[in-house]
Amino acid sequence: MTTPAYIQLQRWWSQDGEDMETEGISNHRILELEQRYKLVLPDDFRDYLSLSCPIEQGWDCETTSWWNFERIKNIPEEFQGDLEPFIADGGSKYLIFADYSIWCWAWAISCAADETYGKVAMIAGRGYDRLVADSFLDFVQKYISDVRSVC
Repeated sequence: MTTPAYIQLQRWWSQDGEDMETEGISNHRILELEQRYKLVLPDDFRDYLSLSCPIEQGWDCETTSWWNFERIKNIPEEFQGDLEPFIADGGSKYLIFADYSIWCWAWAISCAADETYGKVAMIAGRGYDRLVADSFLDFVQKYISDVRSVC
């Protein structure tokens, strides 16, 4: 059985010396997020939020800022640049959950009801946006083994 993404992240944060305090987000608040953006979260990302979401925006040893629940937004609310065509609906169904080195780029999970559902994209603007992982779990596994694999 595969270890859930949130546990792998907690272990990694602990090993890299970061004191990333996390909290569980209530189902009620998660449902409000889904209703706000009219989407359904992938199960592995929902588990991350409900069991191990950073309390405050926290930095890890790779200079990635993992966003707290209040900071999570869809792409149009956070990023105003041009997007690659594969990002349907102008990114309204993608939720950004982390950014690299004070927003050189960010990572967003697709909650679109299409073939991208559950996949994670790197968002940096047209010409640089790309899908980097097939799921949040896949993203976490790649990230903690070699951050360059998701850039």
